[in-house]
Amino acid sequence: MSELIEVYRDENFCPEKSGSSVTTVGTFDGVHLGHQEILERLAATDQGRLRTVVTFEPHPQTAMQHRPGVMPNLSNPVEKIRWLRAGGAERVFILRFTEELAQLSAEEFLEKILLDRLNSSKLIVGYNHSFGKDRKGNSEFLEQAKGKYGFDLEVVGPYYVGGEIVSSTKVRRSLGEGDVEKARQFLGRPYYLTGTVVAGRGIGREMKFPTANLQLTHQGKLIPKMGVYSVAVGVDNQVYPGMLNIGTRPTFGEGEITIEVHLIDYSGKLYGKTISLLFITRLREEKRFNSAVELIEQIKNDQTECLAIFQSQPPDQFSADLF
Repeated sequence: MSELIEVYRDENFCPEKSGSSVTTVGTFDGVHLGHQEILERLAATDQGRLRTVVTFEPHPQTAMQHRPGVMPNLSNPVEKIRWLRAGGAERVFILRFTEELAQLSAEEFLEKILLDRLNSSKLIVGYNHSFGKDRKGNSEFLEQAKGKYGFDLEVVGPYYVGGEIVSSTKVRRSLGEGDVEKARQFLGRPYYLTGTVVAGRGIGREMKFPTANLQLTHQGKLIPKMGVYSVAVGVDNQVYPGMLNIGTRPTFGEGEITIEVHLIDYSGKLYGKTISLLFITRLREEKRFNSAVELIEQIKNDQTECLAIFQSQPPDQFSADLF
């Protein structure tokens, strides 16, 4: 597939009538293994028809409930486009999910967007995806409509991992429970966060374990359960082992949740830099220690464990996921 991908948003949605396309539609939050199966079917389409993905921002549930963040995202738009392209998409249409769009009936969405605007000669959909008002545009609806409108239809069944059906809901649940390894199995890659390093209180530096305090680039991304994690850290096109704490630093009586990571074997200034954290495993709960000395001893143990976990991973495993 070409390295280039066409990306359109509402303001330049389908600027002119294009050739025939094979189209899939969905939120594709996280682009997990179930989504990747759909993309594989899309990529297998014969040449001559544009492989097209229609997706939505913000998440429909967030938009409908008028509560920003009500549905924390597993991916931001940039990440989603990257993974859709890697899966074989040649063209991505990001529709702003509004009340007006939500009021389109399933037939109107099919006619106006999928068939008229995109000239779709084939639709590929997940077995449980639906669109249009009251979510009536499901696979049964499309099965009945394909004869009337003359398009081909392929319905992709559920994708299983360890006997469980993969879904974005289950990825969110796993991350909310701190089970980042299970989330990784569902996603087909480690979950990650990206942010800018900002100044903190310098407590870690005082204990000889300097930490980078992260301000997330996309505030709507889901933050896994509080605790201490082994992570891979991407900075300046290099990958370092790291130990991450998501929590309130109870030993020092603080209450605000912070995301701070210590990069093992890193030397240099990080303030202002953008770094990414790949979650490998959760080590333990955050806890309150009786003294800084006890905390430092625990941090030393955490660092040893994090380094061993990082070194047990396949070489270059994380570079492929980060860069």
